[in-house]
Amino acid sequence: MVLLRASRPEDLAFVTALERRPDHLEAIGQWTDLEHLATMQSPKREHWVIEVDGSPGGYLIAYDGRAREAGIYVKRILVADKNRGTGTLALAKYLDHAFGVLQAKFAWLIVYEANARGQAVYRRLGFQRFDPVGEVSRRLAETAEGPGPGAFRMLLKARDWETGGGLLQP
Repeated sequence: MVLLRASRPEDLAFVTALERRPDHLEAIGQWTDLEHLATMQSPKREHWVIEVDGSPGGYLIAYDGRAREAGIYVKRILVADKNRGTGTLALAKYLDHAFGVLQAKFAWLIVYEANARGQAVYRRLGFQRFDPVGEVSRRLAETAEGPGPGAFRMLLKARDWETGGGLLQP
């Protein structure tokens, strides 16, 4: 069973060890314990541990940009065991939270062109490539960062998640 729970300071060793694994170094940013702790304590950010059968199996970080009309930015999702559906289920549970509890109008993320596995997961969940311009691009960049070289944004609207039934509907 995959569950999300709010990260706690005692989760820092797991989180930083996971992102520093040799197979994750090129794919994911490296934060210090203080950066993770600040995110856990920020009212504008969410830091979640992904539990798999009661044990930590990954983590997810999201930024709340609703006040700027910039939706929810899924900054990072990382799981220990790949190709088991854990990341997909965890992200779907988070999207249920973002669109249900937080009432966000949309969620978005940045993905690397070379990350075919991630793009496939995001598309299965309903995300589509999104290349905003002007004011929308500025609001998103103020909420998070812009895509770097070799990366692009993907976006999922709440109404598309709801009409698609979400992944976790019975």
